[in-house]
Amino acid sequence: MNNIWGDMAQYDPVTWNWIIAIYLFMAGLSAGSILIGIGLRWYSSDEDKKSGKESAILKAAAIISPIAISLGLACLVLDLTKPFHFWLILINYNFESVMALGVLALLAYSPLGIAYALIVLRDELAKCKLGFLLPVALMLLPFRKAIEVLLFILAIGVGAYTGFLISAMNAYPMLNTAVLPALFLVSGLSAGAAANLVVALLMFNVDSHDKELSKMHRLELPVMGIEIMFLFMLFCALYFKGGAAALALASLTTGVWASVFWIGVVGIGFGIPLLSMLMPASTRHTKTAMIVVACSGLTGVLALRHFIIYAGQSYIY
Repeated sequence: MNNIWGDMAQYDPVTWNWIIAIYLFMAGLSAGSILIGIGLRWYSSDEDKKSGKESAILKAAAIISPIAISLGLACLVLDLTKPFHFWLILINYNFESVMALGVLALLAYSPLGIAYALIVLRDELAKCKLGFLLPVALMLLPFRKAIEVLLFILAIGVGAYTGFLISAMNAYPMLNTAVLPALFLVSGLSAGAAANLVVALLMFNVDSHDKELSKMHRLELPVMGIEIMFLFMLFCALYFKGGAAALALASLTTGVWASVFWIGVVGIGFGIPLLSMLMPASTRHTKTAMIVVACSGLTGVLALRHFIIYAGQSYIY
């Protein structure tokens, strides 16, 4: 009997750890970044499109998206029991599996993201000593619209897929909910917008009053409001399910992950951006203030991914 209780004391319900949380963050960041970049381009005037000049936000998205998904996939491979056998996933498919469908989407999304980056950054290639890639970029340019549409659709799938992936874990009430895909997609948009802003300001020295930045700023409050609404829906769903699902709400009041939620997600992720709106416009629109707010948003989304992964696996049906 003592041995049984000893084994139970050592039991750790967490099977997916921080590496998976980083992957989920990176995949959402990649998808959200390119969705914001392409969306703003489609929303821009015909005059801006015909000018042939790429906006700083779109350039930032073209850099962030392929890099973030590559880092995320590297985390996913490292988490495998046999990392060097990852290629087996690419040739064996079960089309009833959420993971298999996600791998297919990622296989199409990743090279398209690189192709689109070459198109958008064609004028920057020589500056980065990558001028030898310019002929490839020019060859892809006539197909820009088709690549853009496909990439946009796949980005929606990749952003939501991370939520579908963990919602398939039936034993965990917090994870096994239909709200997660929507929550992850919207929080990915929030992270993507923040990262685009930071890269645009730091790498492309865009003016803090740039019209593309202003358009993106107008998205911040609605996206944050939707994100808060989905979080509220998630906790309401747990409460009304009752039983073990309702017990999972204890993750909001006890343990280290409660602190991660209230400090990281609510305090830093939502609190700082919302409080910044009370600042005078002259202060709020300075480069430093904008970067601090954007980094707070990124921190909040990263904290949310960790909270969902760890707190979600701490309560089992």
